Amino acid sequence: MRTQGGFAGLRRPPLVVETDELDPELGRQLERLATALPKGPGPGRGADLMRYDVQVDAGGTRRQATYFEPAVPEPVRDLLRLARQAGRRA
Repeated sequence: MRTQGGFAGLRRPPLVVETDELDPELGRQLERLATALPKGPGPGRGADLMRYDVQVDAGGTRRQATYFEPAVPEPVRDLLRLARQAGRRA
């Protein structure tokens, strides 16, 4: 996951989560949310919107989606929150 945008053009290093290194319940919860990753809508209107680029590598397949505030779906918000708690900066 990569976060960028906001007033100062914030750009953070990617956040990496290896679910097999987590508590099994947390790993399953993250995998369930990642499997249901919806397609991201296009950018909204307005300056300095936060942007979240999410990439999921699982089972030999890669899925990517981009989300912009304020139109981030609730399941994606849950995924971002859990990933921040469990991940490490690359």
